Amino acid sequence: MNENLFVSPCVGICTIDQNTQQCIGCGRTLKEISKWTQLSHVEKMIVMKRLGYGKRKKRQRLQKKAVK
Repeated sequence: MNENLFVSPCVGICTIDQNTQQCIGCGRTLKEISKWTQLSHVEKMIVMKRLGYGKRKKRQRLQKKAVK
């Protein structure tokens, strides 16, 4: 895998919640944000996994109604 790929959970809503000390946009902590460029690929993937990336979201399947 190419570890030089740019990977970031940032969504451009960069505001820190004073109670949780996490960004309300991406969910990272101040420490994770400030050290992001210094983290290894593995460390970034650990953060991404904690944030829920890589999980399939449950989708409601559309059910066709029977035509009478």
